[in-house]
Amino acid sequence: MNRLVGSLEDESLHVYSDTEFLDDIECSSPLVTTRQESIVALSPTLVAKPVPWGVDPQDEVQAIVKARSIGINAPQARRVVSDPDDGGHYIIMDRVQGRTLEQLWPSLGLLDTIRVGRQLRGYVRAMQSVTAQTTGGLHSGVATSTAVGDLHGPARHASPAVFSQYLQWWLLECRPEYCKPLPHLVLPPPTQHVFVHQDLALRNMILDPDGVLWLVDWNLAGFYPDYMEYLGMTPSKIEWIFGKTWAAWWGRVRWELLRWLVFGRAGRYRKEREMLAHVRQRSLRYRLEKTPFSDFLPS
Repeated sequence: MNRLVGSLEDESLHVYSDTEFLDDIECSSPLVTTRQESIVALSPTLVAKPVPWGVDPQDEVQAIVKARSIGINAPQARRVVSDPDDGGHYIIMDRVQGRTLEQLWPSLGLLDTIRVGRQLRGYVRAMQSVTAQTTGGLHSGVATSTAVGDLHGPARHASPAVFSQYLQWWLLECRPEYCKPLPHLVLPPPTQHVFVHQDLALRNMILDPDGVLWLVDWNLAGFYPDYMEYLGMTPSKIEWIFGKTWAAWWGRVRWELLRWLVFGRAGRYRKEREMLAHVRQRSLRYRLEKTPFSDFLPS
């Protein structure tokens, strides 16, 4: 039986051993939203989020701390538990009460969509006010992004210039006998990177009973070019929204409205989108290639 169910005082978080937490995680049920999540519900107020082997849990913990420090509603990370069986970790964090926007989207009205968009715009602007001369996770400096697929990635804590050279290598120098150089997609390096969530999907946004927006799932957050926030905001995993029904059309209209409220005109970052599409395609196809701007990352 899960010892945490019912009530849990904050001090108990520091009394339980990692083994006791792991036992409770083992016998707890996963959260269910529009799908069964990997996150485990430990109690009415706490969840445990798994972090796989090879991923630094402090990247997400520090991203959450940074987000909360600039006024973004994010669940507080309470403790990191090590799992010796697989080398991974669990982040014990507050459970946000409410429903994800993915759950609410089929029935969310126009005015509520606008209210959400205004809140999210404020969050994104707050994040973009936090700048750095580095790339990747706040603790490890490892760049974790769906935009690149090679095993090595850019160098840890790469400067904006080095990260730009890393992307440029995939466009100009990757297997020239097979890949046509694409100099028209090369972008000038930004002078600085900004703090981004990088996965603003509807499943990662929760509306609480008071209509307040919360952002969850900060595992991809870090310092990157500002366009990676916009390009990471897609409805790709919501199958019904791509249908031919009236509800699907209305869902797409409200999605585009949400993005417009947050980022401005449609078509923004068109060149950046094309550039990252080619980088992703080539880095996935030639995953073992190591650029001159990479560190070795274990597979």
